[in-house]
Formats: sequence, C-alpha cells, structure tokens
Amino acid sequence: MKIHLLQISVDEKNTEGNLAKAMELFKVVKGGGIAVLPEMFIPGYNRDNMECWSDKWKDVVLEFSGIAKEISTAVVFTTPVKEKGKIYNRAFFIDDEGKVLSVYDKIHLFRLMDEDKIFHQGNGLHTFAHKEWHIGMNICYDLRFPESFRKLWLKGANLIILPASWPFKRVDTMVKLAYARAIESQSYFVLVNRANGRSDYPDYGGNSMVISPDGMIVSGCGTEEEIKSADIDLSQVAEYRKMIDCRADRRGDLY
Repeated sequence: MKIHLLQISVDEKNTEGNLAKAMELFKVVKGGGIAVLPEMFIPGYNRDNMECWSDKWKDVVLEFSGIAKEISTAVVFTTPVKEKGKIYNRAFFIDDEGKVLSVYDKIHLFRLMDEDKIFHQGNGLHTFAHKEWHIGMNICYDLRFPESFRKLWLKGANLIILPASWPFKRVDTMVKLAYARAIESQSYFVLVNRANGRSDYPDYGGNSMVISPDGMIVSGCGTEEEIKSADIDLSQVAEYRKMIDCRADRRGDLY
C-alpha cells in the first residue's frame, strides 16, 4: 500500500488558503493508499483560528470525503471540532470511498502551547481495519508517551499514523522518538509534521517519515514543503514479528 506524506507549511493569516493548498495537493497524489497531512494544517496554532474552525469541521470533512472518493485515496488529517460546547483536537481517517472510518481525539494536551486551555482531552485509544491493515492514530505530543503506542500494539495495530506540529528546535527529539515507537510497536509508523514556513529562521521542523517495523527509514522529508510517497508491505510486519516475538516474550504478569 502507498503512503503519501503531504508535508506542508501553514499560514496562520490565511486559513482558507491552507485548506485550498491541502486540497490541491491531495487531488494530485497517485497510486491510491493513504495521504496524511500535518496536525492543525488549517488553523495552525492560533487560538482564534482554532475556535473559528471548530465550528466548520463538518464542512472540512465533507470536502475531503468528496475528493477521497473521487481519487480513490484515503486521507488522515486533524481539525478542531466543537461538540456540546467542548473543542477537541480530532484526527479523521476517511477511506477511499469517502467514508469516515475512524476518529481519534488527542489524549495528551501540550501545556507549553496552551492546548489544555483550548481543547478537552480525548478518552479513547482504538484500532480499526482498512484493507488488510489494522491502524491506530496518535497526534503530535502523544509521541512522548510510549504507553499509548503499546496500547495500540496490544489492540493489534500494524500501522500507526501520527500528524504533528513539532517545532524545529526540538525536531531531533521527534525523530529519535519516532524511531523508538516504530521499533517498540513492531509496526509501520507514519509521521507527518508541519513544514518550515519562514525564510528568516525555521519555525516548524518537517522531517516527516515512514519507518518500517525494524526501525529502518522507508521515506523521509527535509524541513521545507515536500510531498513524498512510499510503499509499505504487510508481510514485512509479520516476518519481523515472527523473528523477534515480543508479544510471546512479554511479561504481562508483571506489567
């Protein structure tokens, strides 16, 4: 299956333009599979933008559903969602028939960026089936919590997808954590981070990537706007897990 990394920058003064750019890039991906966008690719980390777009989430889902069906390609993205007066940082998985197959509300809120003052925490971790894959989703700061990835692994995930808005100054940490999470979960790991959007000094760190279950880079981006595609192979997951059977050796009686 193909994975498409849509690593774009975000202009927080032109949110409609961010959506339009993402739509155009999504329309031109080839080969089916799954396209992934960075966290909060429409509003960026601007509170007024987030509150504004939290009322428009159904329109965003409707637009992506239409294109996903048109080009027979699934898509993963996050957008603020307001429900019953509460705003969530929600990831959507829309399949290649345009159906919302799964959603995930971010469970770890990044206080350094005041996420806890904007969003309510999610309360669930689950996997879902798409084609022959069992998929789990996390978002950005969740990367620092191995427990959430282990939970997805225990629930049968063999592909984990994480949209992110990770800053340039901490991107080396992001990369190290990404490799660790792929190896720990013995799964393909797809991370799509926001691209640098400044010419004077870098703000966001890019470095989107697809990592194999044995911790090898399958495809990766630099810091600037870029689209990369890669093939992933389910048989590699099975072969690696058979060779190193962590599930059989795990001491569930102790932890």
